Amino acid sequence: MSKVSDIYSRCYDKYFYLGLFLGLLIILATTVYTTNSISGILFACIPISCVIIFYLFKYPHFLLIAIFIINYIIMGICRYILDLQGGIVMDASLALILFILIVRTVFFTVDYWKRFNNPLTYLSLIWLIYCIMEILNPYTTIELWMTSVRGLGFYLFLFVVVTTALFKHYKYLKKILLLWGILTIFAVLKAVIQKFIGFDWAENHWLYVEDAAKTHIIYSGIRYFSFFTDAANFGCSMALSMVVFSISALYIKSKKLRVFFIIVAILAGYGMLISGTRTVLAILFAGYAIFILISRLRKVIIGGTFLVLSLFIFLNFTNIGESNSDIRRMRTAFQGTEDASFNVRIENQKKMREFMPNHPFGVGIGKAKHADSNDHMYGLATDSSLIYVWIETGIVGLILFISIFLFVVARGIYDILFHIKNKELKGIMSALVAGLSGILIASYGNEILQQFPNGPILYICMTFIMMGRYFDKEIENKEAENSKLSSENEYNSN
Repeated sequence: MSKVSDIYSRCYDKYFYLGLFLGLLIILATTVYTTNSISGILFACIPISCVIIFYLFKYPHFLLIAIFIINYIIMGICRYILDLQGGIVMDASLALILFILIVRTVFFTVDYWKRFNNPLTYLSLIWLIYCIMEILNPYTTIELWMTSVRGLGFYLFLFVVVTTALFKHYKYLKKILLLWGILTIFAVLKAVIQKFIGFDWAENHWLYVEDAAKTHIIYSGIRYFSFFTDAANFGCSMALSMVVFSISALYIKSKKLRVFFIIVAILAGYGMLISGTRTVLAILFAGYAIFILISRLRKVIIGGTFLVLSLFIFLNFTNIGESNSDIRRMRTAFQGTEDASFNVRIENQKKMREFMPNHPFGVGIGKAKHADSNDHMYGLATDSSLIYVWIETGIVGLILFISIFLFVVARGIYDILFHIKNKELKGIMSALVAGLSGILIASYGNEILQQFPNGPILYICMTFIMMGRYFDKEIENKEAENSKLSSENEYNSN
């Protein structure tokens, strides 16, 4: 009876807050419509803001879900609101959620930190401390350091902390997958609109006024970018979604979710194709190869190997589909030295190797993107996440950064092979490990990890991978409890 009353109480709370929110929203809309006073509008915002904050204090995990959504669409919004700074919006959101967690811990004795004691937390903290110490690097300035250290150092640690604190149960992993799938579909639909209807005023401004057309409207065709920062970021995100959802679909128990995941994977594959981003092939080949190796299922190994080899042969040794500009551009990924942009990157890296041995701690955070005419990096583009980390934090920072990702991948594989027993969870963990492995390889070719939404999504996925053992134990305990209740009910009925 207590469970029923508890469920009723929670439903009542939600509907109460929803009704109050809608009522205050109507008051706010009426005020905006009837007054031209900014102060009046701001005053009308106070009640609804208080309700939102109070609700988030009571259910802080909803704020993290909101941050996940904001992270996915913020750069698209910034294209329409030119003065809006996506990084500042994310900073404010993370600061609010940390404030809520600290207040609830101190004044309401809510323990969010039981799982804080894990290797990823400490590794990300070490990385954060290293990035903070980079303020002492004589080659950069405090201003440049402050503009870049958030995305490079703070986000990894903060997303690990808040995800560990608030997404402690297996149901949240499935909720995030569902939400991620919905957002992926919207991203593909936006790219489809760009392809078949055309670009809107904000996208045309970005292409032709901000000069993005030179990298997106090229000889091989148009590279579509949806509401992402650019086509490369969009393509890599779609490839990640394709790997994660296609593998998860093989293991998810719910038939409805399985169909949904398959649809997401297919649409993500199409979005990846029209992005014209060749780096996505690294995500596919590396991701599926890792999955094949850890699956230990004969039919998956045979079938997966056949599909991967077939794709490689199709792109590298045939001319099938050459009339299609998207396929033709993907095929150039295997041309190596014949590709002009590839040669430019190789030449840039040669020049970087000339001075980087003298900078074991890098040229300083923020300096790579804001080099002066007398700097080593002047006129050289980093072009990829790993090169960017190498230049700004040196070989010491690069080794530490890569080690964090490799540790998570190794820990995930170990848990999948030897610890996790639940088949569905094992499959989802395999999908996350495969996606993370693919992105890590692709980050040598494109700047993925320091971009919204891919960076925060990966940090959340890394945290879920580290929590795999806890989820498995939770599922095991729940199944044991259900089995016990079933036995008791059967005994009582007899």
